[in-house]
Amino acid sequence: MPQKILSVTTALTALSIVACAGGDYDGSQLITADALMRETEVLSADDMEGRGTGQPGSDKAAQHIAGRFEEAGLEPVGGSYFQTVELVGMQKNPENSSLTIRNRHGALAYEPDVTLTYWSSAQEEVVSIDDAPLVFVGYGTEAPEHGWDDFKGADVAGKVLLFLNDDPQVTEDGVELFGGETRMYYGRWTYKFEQAMKHGAAGAIVIHTTESASYPFSVVQRNGQRESWALNIPGSGYQVDLLAWIDSTTSETIAASMGTNLAGLFAMAQRRDFRPVDTGYSVNANIETNLRIVETKNVYGMLEGSDAELKNEVVAFGGHYDHLGVNETVEGDDKIFNGAWDNGSGTAAIIVLGEAFAKQRPRPKRSLIFIAYAAEEGGINGSKWFVEKPPFERNRLVANFNIDMPQIFGLTSDLAVLGADASTLGDALREVVTGFPVTLPDGSGHALAISGAPNPRAGSFYRSDHVSFAKAGIPALAMQVSGNYVTPLSFDPGAYRSARYHQVSDEITEEWDLSGLERDVRIFYKTALLVANAGEMPRWVTGNEFEAEWMALHGISE
Repeated sequence: MPQKILSVTTALTALSIVACAGGDYDGSQLITADALMRETEVLSADDMEGRGTGQPGSDKAAQHIAGRFEEAGLEPVGGSYFQTVELVGMQKNPENSSLTIRNRHGALAYEPDVTLTYWSSAQEEVVSIDDAPLVFVGYGTEAPEHGWDDFKGADVAGKVLLFLNDDPQVTEDGVELFGGETRMYYGRWTYKFEQAMKHGAAGAIVIHTTESASYPFSVVQRNGQRESWALNIPGSGYQVDLLAWIDSTTSETIAASMGTNLAGLFAMAQRRDFRPVDTGYSVNANIETNLRIVETKNVYGMLEGSDAELKNEVVAFGGHYDHLGVNETVEGDDKIFNGAWDNGSGTAAIIVLGEAFAKQRPRPKRSLIFIAYAAEEGGINGSKWFVEKPPFERNRLVANFNIDMPQIFGLTSDLAVLGADASTLGDALREVVTGFPVTLPDGSGHALAISGAPNPRAGSFYRSDHVSFAKAGIPALAMQVSGNYVTPLSFDPGAYRSARYHQVSDEITEEWDLSGLERDVRIFYKTALLVANAGEMPRWVTGNEFEAEWMALHGISE
């Protein structure tokens, strides 16, 4: 089908979608705080058993969501509301696993799961590594758009690669090559592991510092103990014999043996002429992994577009419905991880959006698909599966809107959205927000501002389901929490999140006020409606890290 490009300079036609005589209907009026709360209450109730992947509650939640999609008037996709997702569960057997990193002076001292954690993603029951050289590859970045290559053609097959977290912090001629304080995908640990697989390495070890990661080592130090998930698709994701995180103190020992320190390794990797460096260490490992195959389900429903040509292009809405399920090892009587905020609230928004668009008249020109993803908590696997195995040609997908842990504490003076400056979806968003001014408690007001990630160093754009679309070249926006509340809160929202994130206490509480979420979801609705009716599809801004994938997806040459 012919593909059209939405340029930054294209003027988007304003839509008047107020309810009036003659059959027109503004579906956004169905998006209310009450509707969002009702859906969240059902999804986060104890009888959903925390919606854990591979647990009965996940299937129950999927059946409920499919029923709500059908009630809303969404059509099944290929005859079904379900897409089976096949996962490989992997959990290290620590009693039968070992890792030694040694140089001529002896073995590197570390404390398992305290200063170093390791596991295997090879999807093999047993893997062994014998005397593999440990090679420092800097950030391991290959960015052709910047002419940057940390490998310089070095053959690292069969070796274990030592990576720095983050992306190169380089400024040339006053230009920040990798986004400066904003982490790019090159800075994500997933990119490092993917690079190891791409280059045929035996393993990948990522050096952690709190500054470069934006979180303490405690966040990752037990990765080797947990069951991890991957798609049951050969060659997908990263399948590597050895993966590991190593803390900064232990990393200093390696740096010292190379005649420098950890700061020196970072400085070394900032240079364009950097080349891989043998650390003088070798790696021996034997890792036994318990494997299991699990099936879960994405849930989706579709609305066909009204335009004979544009209906072949699809705007996708998504949020993950899975959470952490029931864990009998948790202390106390409550062992259900209800996941009200994460991500019952986001899934509720997808259901309500689907219901609203089903009533919209006139119907949007492009087709719309609404997806509740499975298995996000184990590595955004549901959305990866959907993009890897879409129910129609991948190049029909032209935009993605993601909602994961949106704001739940009332109206804010800004709208926090990831990706607003990365693609022309941001143009539509900026047009829409002009219709949502902010009124302050004293009666004064101002225009609603658009903000990005509260902590750019955290790389938030790459930490939820929309990144699966972005990596395939599909422009995406994701809703965030700004924290700038119109009415000051009587509690600390940061402390609230910290106390409940991935805890059994993530339940609906008296602090919840979904008036702000109502507004934000309505903004996403109207933005998507503009995109769905525009004459041309969205595209990444020139020079974006995913622009090349977008061009390849649509067969567009430079």
